[in-house]
Amino acid sequence: MCAGSLLANRELYLVFIRMLNAFEIIKADEVDPHPVTGNSDPTSLVSMPERYVVKFVPRNLKALKKSIAEFTIVDDEKD
Repeated sequence: MCAGSLLANRELYLVFIRMLNAFEIIKADEVDPHPVTGNSDPTSLVSMPERYVVKFVPRNLKALKKSIAEFTIVDDEKD
């Protein structure tokens, strides 16, 4: 087992939670999201939804613009 897998899982968790906090996820098409009736293959053992499109709408546009304006890229390479 990778020594960094727990750290990687926690970081991914934080990224997803921050994304859910920052954006409202809205349906952009008319796909049925129900796990039984919206299943792409009703004969499979696992539920696999049809492909769908969503929109990520900022919950606080002013805070998002501020974060983007304050973002800087750090260059670790030394010339």
